[in-house]
Amino acid sequence: MEQMRFKISSALKDLIGKDLITNDNVAIFELVKNSYDAYATKVEITFEEDKIIIADNGKGMTFNDVRDKWLFLGFSAKKDGSEDRDIKNASYRDNIKRHYAGAKGIGRFSCDRLGKKLLLSTKSSLSSHIEQIYVDWGRFEQDQKTEFAQIDVEYAQKETGILFPNNGTTGTVLEISSLDKKSIWSRKKILELKRSLEKLINPLSEANDFEIEIICERELEKDKEERSNNKHDRDIVNGILTNSISSILNIKTTLIDIKLSGSRIYTKIADRGVDIYKISENNIHFSELKDVRISLYYLNRSAKVNFTKLMGVEPVNYGSIFLFRNGFRIMPFGAPSDDSWSLDYRAQQGNRRFLGSRDLFGRVDIITDNVEDLKEVSSRDGGLIETDVSKQLFELFKIAHRRLERYVTGVLWGEAFLRRDYFHDEMEANEERRKLLEADKMDESPDYVFSSSIGSKIDFIQLIKTLTKDNNVEVLYYNKELANILSNPQVSEEIKPQFIADLEKIAIDMNDSDLLFNIDEAKRRILELQKANELAEQKAIEAERKRIEAEEKARLAEIAKKEAERRRKEEEEQKKIAQLQAKEAELRRREEEIKRKEAEQQKIEEEEKRKKAEEDKKRIEIERDVEKSKNKYLVSTRNITKEAEDILHTIKISSNELSAAAKNISRELESISQSQKIREDLDYIFFHVERINKLSKLLTKADIAILKEHTKVDIAEYIQEYLPNYKSTLEEITFHIDFTDVVIKKIPLLDLSVILDNLINNSVKAGASKIHIDFAKEHNQLIVDFSDNGLGVDLEKFSPDVIFELGITNKRGGSGIGLNTIKETMRRELKGDIVFLGNGLHYERGATFRLTFR
Repeated sequence: MEQMRFKISSALKDLIGKDLITNDNVAIFELVKNSYDAYATKVEITFEEDKIIIADNGKGMTFNDVRDKWLFLGFSAKKDGSEDRDIKNASYRDNIKRHYAGAKGIGRFSCDRLGKKLLLSTKSSLSSHIEQIYVDWGRFEQDQKTEFAQIDVEYAQKETGILFPNNGTTGTVLEISSLDKKSIWSRKKILELKRSLEKLINPLSEANDFEIEIICERELEKDKEERSNNKHDRDIVNGILTNSISSILNIKTTLIDIKLSGSRIYTKIADRGVDIYKISENNIHFSELKDVRISLYYLNRSAKVNFTKLMGVEPVNYGSIFLFRNGFRIMPFGAPSDDSWSLDYRAQQGNRRFLGSRDLFGRVDIITDNVEDLKEVSSRDGGLIETDVSKQLFELFKIAHRRLERYVTGVLWGEAFLRRDYFHDEMEANEERRKLLEADKMDESPDYVFSSSIGSKIDFIQLIKTLTKDNNVEVLYYNKELANILSNPQVSEEIKPQFIADLEKIAIDMNDSDLLFNIDEAKRRILELQKANELAEQKAIEAERKRIEAEEKARLAEIAKKEAERRRKEEEEQKKIAQLQAKEAELRRREEEIKRKEAEQQKIEEEEKRKKAEEDKKRIEIERDVEKSKNKYLVSTRNITKEAEDILHTIKISSNELSAAAKNISRELESISQSQKIREDLDYIFFHVERINKLSKLLTKADIAILKEHTKVDIAEYIQEYLPNYKSTLEEITFHIDFTDVVIKKIPLLDLSVILDNLINNSVKAGASKIHIDFAKEHNQLIVDFSDNGLGVDLEKFSPDVIFELGITNKRGGSGIGLNTIKETMRRELKGDIVFLGNGLHYERGATFRLTFR
């Protein structure tokens, strides 16, 4: 069979470079990790115009290292053990032994993510000169058919001229230029990088053998200004990265610290500087783990405030529980909003029962010589590949979290007060828990738990009892003050015997003779109290018996007394009956006298009513004569119905409109160029002719009844469609509506049309050429404001209320029917109203009327 080989396209560069490294910060992380793995004690990251320089004082590379390792795609000398072969027998960096942070062999391609060109300068203690290579990543992108190995990389040697950090004689300098135009290194972005780098290397680590410094000359002036304003160090660009959080956490928080070292696991819980318990156990479940430390801190409100003051950022925005492998952070564990430890979903299932990432801060450190045991996904920010080591690490973390959670929610929050029946009644348990929760928010000391909360002490005893029952656990220490439920004699008598038995078992398991003595004393004291209580109870029973006998004697005497009283009342009742019979005869005589007087009074009242009726008749006749004098129009219409009056008035308006349109046609026929305008006027005349024909048919009650039927209609939409029919009479008709939903009312369209016709007719007669309609909605009412630019209402002659009376008109020859018709129709048929708002409200002059539809 013929043999074949794979070929590697130059496009592979993108797949393992800028496509795989997801962002600029991750790219710089990878390069810093390479410096750490090269035994550097300092890395300098310098930002210049279109250039980033990453320099370290590590062990550097020889020519063979550059050619056979750095340029060998995917090769990792860290993985095959050859990385430090040249220096194993030599003293280097005082024989510092570091575990590798990376081992995939592709981190060097982070340079491609940051810029198009790379100048690498490096010097090893085994070389007398500096090795340089120049890489133009763009050459790999020109033709993907070109094989990767066929693209040359320029190489040169240089004798001097390269300065390594801390005046080092060895190291590596990466000078990345032609930076990615999509990634502008602004002050904000550099500060984000700085804050991320602070967490790249364990910020809680005791070791201090690796420094990262950021240098950016263009930001020096701004840094000076920020320092003068007392800004936090994390707001300053230039300088060595620092972190000062561990000191405050050890004093101000509740913590659990677990150390796994080979075959033993040591656990300690401390609460705001006070040791709570320490245990040791055999490592029987985590055979793949050799060196792990887990430190978790519960942050109450006080601790969160102190954290923010110190760091200049709230804990939730700084991060939560970070994972470090060989001292370097694995992403995205601990990032804001990240839940890689799977805590938050569980915390949401119970109020004040579980601890989530928002309540915690801390670290998980694992040291391993084989990075394959705890391997990141290649994208660098996607977490861990599942292995036996990772699964055991997560399980150990779960134990640490649950032990801290058990102490916080149980002892500090009283979660089990009700559930485990620590108190005699629910009200007492809830009150004790409320006090605990209130105190826990801001207290910087756990004294409130030690001194007052019997429930917390009982819960702590249950916790310790559970630990002592585990044959694999050795309790090295527990806080006896917190476990002392016998310190208060008054309280101890109320403690259920089962809890004293639990404490006695702990004392026996711990071989604590002092505690056993105190328990015996408490038992003796409780026994004496029980005997005293029994004696007091017997005395109380005897006193109760005597009280009942006395009450029975008193009851019988009361019965005899009531019987005598009954007989006395019965005799009195017979006497009263005789008196009542005598009074009844007198009452009958008085009733007859009252009836006679009532008949006389009724006669007087009837006479007064007759006189008042005559007076009312005369008054009505006078008012009728006054009303007749208001306007001669009323005389001419008194014998027809109100609906006929409305129709005749509307016919009159339409006739006037036809007359005006006819005059317009007469003038416009003078010029043939106005033919289009003539057609529009003719259409308008046709509309009103048809309207008059329809109105003429309304003179029968049947037709009127049909058109006055109530119909569901969008009033705003109907008005906007109806009024443009008057466009030949008016120069401008505009509308404004300030709501989007539809307002449907059930009204007779005939009445609405009559109202609109009367309003427009009044406006035209007042010399108006423009009309504006405003629609608004208030509490399910439709508000329609009708404004024109005519002469307005003569307020010197009429008040706003008088203009709506029948027979009152602002124009010579008018009948006064228009506004009165609108007022009456709005109230009677449309369940609304119309009012006069004033003159000159929308236009400089002209009247504005408001129609309200309920």
